Amino acid sequence: MANERINIQVDTIKIDGNLLKFYGQIDGKTYLIYYTLATEKEKLSWSSQKPPDYALISGKTENFSAARNLNGFDEQKYYQSIGISQALQADSLSPTHSKKGSLSRMRHRLIGRITQRYSDHLASYIKALVIGYKDSQFNEYMDGYKANGLLHLFTLSGLHIQFYLGGLHVLLKRLRLIRESRLAILCVVSLIVIPLTGGSYSTIRAVFSFLITFSCLTFDIVLSKLDQWSVMLFLLVSCFPLALWSVSAQLSLFFSMILLYLADLELKQWQHAIMFTFLAIPILIYSFSEWSILGGVMTLLLFPLFEWVILPSCLLLFVGCFLPGIHALEQLFDGVLRFLEGFLVKLSLPNLIIGKPSMLVFLCLSIILFILLDRLKYQQTFHFLIMVAVILLFSISYSYRGMIAFIDVGQGDCLFIRLPFNQETFLIDTGGRLNFKQAPWKRRQSKALSDYNVLPFLRSVGCQKIDHLIVTHNDEDHMGELENILSKIRVGNLYLAAGSQMELRKLLEPLNGPTIHLVKQGDQIGQKLKLKILSPQKSTGENNDSLVTYFEVNQQRFLITGDLEITGEENLINHYPNLKVDILKVGHHGSNTSTGEQFLKTIDPKYAVISVGRNNRYGHPTAETLDKLTSQQIQILRTDQNGMIYYQWSPITKRGKLKFLIDFPK
Repeated sequence: MANERINIQVDTIKIDGNLLKFYGQIDGKTYLIYYTLATEKEKLSWSSQKPPDYALISGKTENFSAARNLNGFDEQKYYQSIGISQALQADSLSPTHSKKGSLSRMRHRLIGRITQRYSDHLASYIKALVIGYKDSQFNEYMDGYKANGLLHLFTLSGLHIQFYLGGLHVLLKRLRLIRESRLAILCVVSLIVIPLTGGSYSTIRAVFSFLITFSCLTFDIVLSKLDQWSVMLFLLVSCFPLALWSVSAQLSLFFSMILLYLADLELKQWQHAIMFTFLAIPILIYSFSEWSILGGVMTLLLFPLFEWVILPSCLLLFVGCFLPGIHALEQLFDGVLRFLEGFLVKLSLPNLIIGKPSMLVFLCLSIILFILLDRLKYQQTFHFLIMVAVILLFSISYSYRGMIAFIDVGQGDCLFIRLPFNQETFLIDTGGRLNFKQAPWKRRQSKALSDYNVLPFLRSVGCQKIDHLIVTHNDEDHMGELENILSKIRVGNLYLAAGSQMELRKLLEPLNGPTIHLVKQGDQIGQKLKLKILSPQKSTGENNDSLVTYFEVNQQRFLITGDLEITGEENLINHYPNLKVDILKVGHHGSNTSTGEQFLKTIDPKYAVISVGRNNRYGHPTAETLDKLTSQQIQILRTDQNGMIYYQWSPITKRGKLKFLIDFPK
């Protein structure tokens, strides 16, 4: 693609260090644009209150990736659900300005006005609750809300639309306009409200629901609440056929259906909250693999605060962007929000990690929970249904199948082992990011990679604790996420190579957690499954001193070599001349410094798994390494091409299979 004219959606512009991202349209197709800013001056021009509306763009289009880890984020489905065709990596970008106005530009200016007027903390709340924009600082203030299952209060939906359109309706009624005129005005205003608040599916659902209800009142149409909900769903899917791929749409629809169901029951408020909490379990674990125990109760307690204090205050402060004289309210409200954040952090309990159910289990759980509400009709089967629901939940966390997963962590290593029925769990390395020195203006926000790959996967399979965590050596791409993982999930035992622990001591001292073990050649790790340490005798943390582990499951032999190089491989087969394996984790991401021919001939693997990042700067795996593997008729599987590679087996049937997520074209 060369010198194409792109229409920029100004309110989607985001800058992180030297990375510019936005949505834009070319010939009616919408793209996600990535561009690396060349100078600080260029960054300032894009950060201004008046960024360009159009640009001439040259670059290469890329298809979005499917989920790269089991139960992971599916880029392809997400962006298709919001109407984004492809990603476009721009090589050059020549911006131009237009005098034409647009709702996108208006929203961008409102975002900028709020940012300039208030502190980062207060501005994050106002932008999120008034116009549905969550900036880069937003998540920093949300720990307490997230832990208590309250993040949904920041999603623009029924509460906000009722506030906006309901408030407008009251005003129009005071002006004595007839119902038909009021409906027409509300429809027009809705077309403005949706894009100004970000156009999320939860907002669209709430607007459709409001207008359907008011249309029924206007034209004396008798429809039950369920019929109105069905009409709303029909309109949503008709206008946005891929909406149901979106997690936000799924949550919004499911929650609205629960509220609809509960509205017909004569319940007290606390009973309503408890029922909502339990009915929400299926969709919450399907979407996030975990359940907030206090979610329903905290929603009951804080919803009135949001409805009568926080949302009105945010609206008042939003208006205050254009009016002077509310400095006292600003300080008071900021103090209230900070107090609430601290209170929620202290009050929070750990979420209950259950795992992601299959679609069949999700549907069964949902049906069972709704039936349980109808206590009179199904009184005789009440206990039976409770038992079935509990069994279904336990079947997620305590799967009868074992798993060995080479997690796709980009340019790094991470292997997860779970025995059947969660008898024992292992994690070998954590992945990580190699950091390079850059000018301050180029530095991007440092985000823990394991929050996006390792930890979501562990939650999705119901892993609440790692029994044994092994660090093969001290490179960042193998242990860079260690601190974050230790802070987010319980770890029983941490294993380091004897002699390599000095560099890790400062990192581990403040963490109150695992028992640290120093291991060497000849040691074993694990109770139910024995991982044998084949190398080294002593380590200084270098590649050739990587912990080499060997284990057998279901008559399959695995060898995990870390970043072991050819010299280390030769020492290994000298010590173990009869070593044979079925599945080899190739050393050093397929570098030509590893995977010697004699080593391959000796161990004679059937499969070679290469853990490597897409389009990495090192050229891994090298053609030389691939040729060695191919010449010996070893089947190659790569995380950059196949995503997560995993072996599952059943202790009952003794059958096992090596699988991968992405079928890469040959």
